[in-house]
Amino acid sequence: MPDRSSAPKDARRRLLRALAKELGHEFTDLDHLDRALTHASTGNEGKRNYERLEFLGDAILNFAVADALFQKEPEIPEGQLTETRSHYVSRKPLAAIARKLDLSNHLLVGKGLRTNERDGERILADLVEAVLGAIYLDGGVRAARSFVKRHVLSNAAAEPSEDAPAIDSKTALLHHCQRHKLGQPRYDLVGTSGLQHEQQFRVLARLPDDRSAEGSGPNKRSAEKAAAARLLHKLRDETNAAQA
Repeated sequence: MPDRSSAPKDARRRLLRALAKELGHEFTDLDHLDRALTHASTGNEGKRNYERLEFLGDAILNFAVADALFQKEPEIPEGQLTETRSHYVSRKPLAAIARKLDLSNHLLVGKGLRTNERDGERILADLVEAVLGAIYLDGGVRAARSFVKRHVLSNAAAEPSEDAPAIDSKTALLHHCQRHKLGQPRYDLVGTSGLQHEQQFRVLARLPDDRSAEGSGPNKRSAEKAAAARLLHKLRDETNAAQA
């Protein structure tokens, strides 16, 4: 007589194997993927959740995207690289990837998690990072980079629109500060280094509440843009964390 108690587990593993094909990675240990798709609300059922994998995947995602952009665009200054990376790793485009892969319908949840929470951008973005963490644990850096290239860097929703007018990082920071009533950002030259014909300028972008970020560049203007991009990225991360 077949063991009926194993039927749900077998069905779960079949679903995960089918999903793994969509992800582009054949798991040696399917438990990694199972954990990446288990929410903390199942804690009272004794299941491990995806939170630690999401932490790992977030770091890998930022590295992999930064490395790919650095290799692909050798002439783009640091500030613009930071802005471009933020387009790919922010919550909205990651959530779009999760929807495309139908990750929420593979997510194990407890009774305390509402449907609208499960399908919200925050959890969807977390799932992509958790899955990436699982792929890294199972297949290493090469497998993780392959996932990022296949699903993240190819995500048209994350790419800056070529039709939209270009807004440099200083303007974007100013708009953000005005929208959130943070006051006017100021830029201070904090140092220079190198020979006269190849100097590097260091600028600190600072808000009235003393939140700040530093950037560098071959001239003061590019250093200001780099500093603005870093400060804007920091402020957006803080806003996302507050909304979580």
